[in-house]
Amino acid sequence: MEPQLLAPPPSSVALRRLLTAAWAAPLLAALACPSLGHQPPAANRPIGTVGDRELTAGDVERMVRKRTQGRPLASDQQRQARALAVRELVDESLLRAEIARRQIVVEPAEINERIAMISKDLAARRSSIDEFRSQIGLDVEDFRAQIEFDLAVPKLVVPLINAEVMQKVTAAHRRDYDGTRMRVSHIILRADAGSGDEPLPVLKARAERIRREILTGEMTFSQAAERHSAGPSWRRGGDIGFVPRHGLLAEEFTSQVFDLAKGELSPPIVTPFGVHLVTVTDIDEGTVTPDRFSTQLSKIAFQEVLADLLRQCQERTPVSLAPGVEIAESRSQSVPPAPPAP
Repeated sequence: MEPQLLAPPPSSVALRRLLTAAWAAPLLAALACPSLGHQPPAANRPIGTVGDRELTAGDVERMVRKRTQGRPLASDQQRQARALAVRELVDESLLRAEIARRQIVVEPAEINERIAMISKDLAARRSSIDEFRSQIGLDVEDFRAQIEFDLAVPKLVVPLINAEVMQKVTAAHRRDYDGTRMRVSHIILRADAGSGDEPLPVLKARAERIRREILTGEMTFSQAAERHSAGPSWRRGGDIGFVPRHGLLAEEFTSQVFDLAKGELSPPIVTPFGVHLVTVTDIDEGTVTPDRFSTQLSKIAFQEVLADLLRQCQERTPVSLAPGVEIAESRSQSVPPAPPAP
C-alpha cells in the first residue's frame, strides 16, 4: 500500500484528549441508573480474584446497572450482562495493576477538571454530583478514584499507538470508511415454515453442508441459492447488488462481508434474520482518503492496543473465578437496531 494512503500517526496529546472522553463515557451513561441503596449481605459474596484483588457479587451488580442504565432485562439478557460485567471487572483490575506497575500519574488538577466537566453536564440535566455519586454507589473518595482510573487508561494506552500500529489499522479497516461498496450474493437459511423455531446449530450445520458442496464443485453458488435460499434474491442466484459498509444492512452481516476477498466464500454468518453464506462478486473501491476518517481509525487502534495489552496483563496476573461464574470473551460494543434483512 502506498504510504500516502495510510493514516498518519495521531498527535499523542490530541489522541489522549479524544480517547479519554470516549473511554470515560460509560460513567456518564450511569446518569439514568436508579440509586443502589443498601447492598444486601449477598453483595459481599466473593466471585473471584484478579491477582490479590477480590471481586464480589456486589461489584458485578453495580457494573450491570452502570452498563444497562438501570433498564430491566429479560432473564437471558441478565446472564449475558453479568458475564460482560465480570469481564469488565477483570479487565479493570488488570489495568489498575498495570497502571501502578508503570507508575502512570494523574494529577489532582486533572481529576478536578474532569469532575467540573461532569458537574456542568449534570447541571444541564438538573442534577448534581452528590446525586450522581449516590446513583452509582460511590462515595467522594471512590468517585475520585474512578475518575483517576478513567484518566489513567488513555495515558497507559496512547503511547503504544505508533506509526506501525496506525498503518496496520488503516490497512485492515480502510474499506470500512473509505466508501468502498461490495457486490454481494448470499444464501439465507431460516426455519422451515410450520416447523417451529429450528435450532441455530441445525441451521449452521445445513449451511456448512451447502458450503462444502459449493467448494467441492458439486454446485455453483448461484445454483445453491436457487435451491436453498429463503430470501427473494434466490431468483437472481443470491445477488443483492452493491452494499456499503454502514447504514444499509445489519452490522453482523456487513462487518464480515467486508473481510472477504473477491470470489471468497464466507463461513456461516449468523444474524437476527437467519444463517447466511456470502460471496463477493465485485468490489467498487472507495476514494475517501484516510485523513478524512482518522478519528475512527484512532479509536480502533486504541481498542486493539488495549486488547493486546490486556492479553499481556492476563499472562502475568492470575485470574481465578468461582465455579459457575461466567465471563464474556471480550467487551461487547453496543450495536444499533438492525436494519431490514438483506
